[in-house]
Amino acid sequence: MLNYLKIFVRNLKKHKVISLINIVGLCLGILSSLFIFEYVFYERSFDDYHENGDRVFRVVYDRYQYGKLQWKTANSFYPTGAWLKDNYSEVQDWMVISRKYNITVACENKAGDKVSYNEEKTYYTTNSIFHLFTIPLEKGDGTCLKNPSTVAISHRAAIRYFGEDDPIGKVLTVNSTEKYTVTAIFRDIPPNSHLQTDFLFSLSSFTASRPQLSANWGYDLFHTYILLAPGVDYLAFCKKAFPAMIAENYKESLDARDSRDEYFLQPLPDIHLHSNIEYETEPPGNAKMTSILYGFAIFLLIVAWINYINLVTAQSMERAREIGIRKVNGARKVSLTGQFIFEAFVFNLFCLVITFGLFFLVNPYFRWVTSIKDFNLFSHPEFLKTGILIFLAGILVSSIYPAFILSSYKPVRVLKGKFKNSMQGMTFRKSLVSFQFVISIVLLSGTFVTFRQASFLMKKDMGIDYNSKLVVRAPRTDDTQEERMNKIILFRDRIKEMPEVGDFTFSSDIPGEEINNFFSGWRKGFDRNDNKAYFQIAADDHFMDFYKVKVVAGRKFYKNETFGQQTILMNKLAADRFGYSDPEEAVGKVMVTSSGQEWQIVGVVDDFYYKSVKTEPVPTIITLNDRPKAFMTIRLSGPSLTYSSLVPKLRAVFTSVFPGQPFQYFSLDDKMMFDLRPDRTFASVFSLFSVLAILIAMIGITGLILITINQNMKEFGIRKALGAELGDVSYGLSGQLLYQFIVAMVIAVPLSFYGYKNWFLDAYNHHIDLGPWFLLVPVSVLALFMFFVILVFAVRVSRMNIRDVLQYE
Repeated sequence: MLNYLKIFVRNLKKHKVISLINIVGLCLGILSSLFIFEYVFYERSFDDYHENGDRVFRVVYDRYQYGKLQWKTANSFYPTGAWLKDNYSEVQDWMVISRKYNITVACENKAGDKVSYNEEKTYYTTNSIFHLFTIPLEKGDGTCLKNPSTVAISHRAAIRYFGEDDPIGKVLTVNSTEKYTVTAIFRDIPPNSHLQTDFLFSLSSFTASRPQLSANWGYDLFHTYILLAPGVDYLAFCKKAFPAMIAENYKESLDARDSRDEYFLQPLPDIHLHSNIEYETEPPGNAKMTSILYGFAIFLLIVAWINYINLVTAQSMERAREIGIRKVNGARKVSLTGQFIFEAFVFNLFCLVITFGLFFLVNPYFRWVTSIKDFNLFSHPEFLKTGILIFLAGILVSSIYPAFILSSYKPVRVLKGKFKNSMQGMTFRKSLVSFQFVISIVLLSGTFVTFRQASFLMKKDMGIDYNSKLVVRAPRTDDTQEERMNKIILFRDRIKEMPEVGDFTFSSDIPGEEINNFFSGWRKGFDRNDNKAYFQIAADDHFMDFYKVKVVAGRKFYKNETFGQQTILMNKLAADRFGYSDPEEAVGKVMVTSSGQEWQIVGVVDDFYYKSVKTEPVPTIITLNDRPKAFMTIRLSGPSLTYSSLVPKLRAVFTSVFPGQPFQYFSLDDKMMFDLRPDRTFASVFSLFSVLAILIAMIGITGLILITINQNMKEFGIRKALGAELGDVSYGLSGQLLYQFIVAMVIAVPLSFYGYKNWFLDAYNHHIDLGPWFLLVPVSVLALFMFFVILVFAVRVSRMNIRDVLQYE
């Protein structure tokens, strides 16, 4: 074994350049794959830490009316979980959560100072959340949310509000009016969870004043989860339980409106990657993209190991005489095979050690780019099962094949000098080179496509203008509605005097977030069974001009028009749901609500992408109601201005108008891009590692060209002595790769076109058209790069000293 190691080290020193090429190529391939595996397995790890996660399911449903899909939602009705538990023994437990978004939480610390923060996402829930989800309690017990006006907070929130003091028994004030007693502290929810929050309020705080909810099958602003008994087939349970639930509770009301509901159960670990419907608790991932990256990681390893196999077998003539002499002296094939397997294994192990060192060095930066937190790839069970198996299989194959090729040489042919003319292994190596070209073309095409698609999404016209806008959260105070609005107006008037401020609007919802308010009604003169639900934005009379929303029929709100005049705007989708095929037809018509109020439609606006371009526009009503308004949005007076000079001024005015309230602001541009972050991350990750994969392939091809030159140096020397020019040498080198490149192009171009068009782009509601240049440009770039490398080596050959090459001939 020690002798094998000495021979291995001697060969590394003898062929320094080729050895370095092999080490760089293999290390880059393994390193890139490890990073991709980290991203993929992190995305796949969401909610896999729950002890009963394989038996927990979220109840979701689709609503159809007149045969047309109205919505697909993660919401459900409050009685759903209780009814399923009462009627089916398969359901062991249930829980429900309800949104309590955009609140202001305050308390007094030990020193008597007021501490307050705006909290974006909090929830009402039941004690059973601690039974279905694994959320360990650091203080308190599983009955902490039994009573109204109680709250469990995270360890992170406890530090933020109370420092080192014990929060248990302390009181938190929400929106200046609601009082909640802290009864428990739970461990911070891991970042790889589809439910992120620091506050869990007792659901009885919400339901105590709404006893009708226990039998209400029309109000669906809840998320329901159920725990099934071990061994229950959840798909069979869906088919059995949900039609019965609908039939017993609200089928008549559905039939009266010519509607139907279809329910589904979503396995808890599948929610992050396999669900993208209305009212997700967190932005979902994309299962298809992670699968693409997973396959990409394997391709990178294959390319790296193909390089290694190619270079080792291409160097075979360098060791042919060694093998021939050893066989003549009695060395058996088994012994030689064992030696070469040992050398290959040691080489791979050496590269793995280097790779792991680089991985831990670069990993903090990679985690920052991809927003990976609190995740250890090497402790993830799925990676340990599949990833390590892939690495071991690759190492074995890349070790065994060259070993068998090298150990199979015939000593008679080798020692007679006939081995150079042998075609042994040539066909296989050419096939591997073609395969490398195929992968390079496919990946380079993918780089063009993914970047173009991400750019297309970010630049697509969304029907609203969100550029150069800053959002300030309106405080939730105990002022009367009139007092609150007077303060808002005072704030608006004072900041509009600033030269940086161009305009101001006040609304209940902002672009980049899901609309959280609803409006329902039916056409006047029609039966109330024609009642339909719409999303609602409460805005002011500046809203339309501020966001540059296009009016397609009727008018926008007049200046100083009020809520009391009961006028509304709606988008084209809402007009269509309302029953009008033409926007003009809707103008002037009246909508009646369940309370008997009549609202006149004064205008129809174009459909707009309110959350992001990935989320289709929804039927939306715009009203002038002041009560739910929560966001004050400011437009900069010029596109070249920045927020840095404006924010201190805004903070000063805000503090004087709303003393004691937390000042929170953010850029609307950033908010709109948040939903596209997974796509930008995917494009960046895919492109980065595509470049690395192509680099690895080019390293391998460069190594092959170098070996070809070394093995044919005398031939090139003779050609030069006979008058060969640089072009002749270049042609001689390129001719050996041109055929493989053409074969690869014929395979890769249609494969790329079909794959990216039908598998990648079809995952988007809006996508680019895949023109021929997306594929021809990558082919051209790769061809130019290849011929550039050939030209560099051809120049080196053409400048060689003929005497040094032919002196022994």
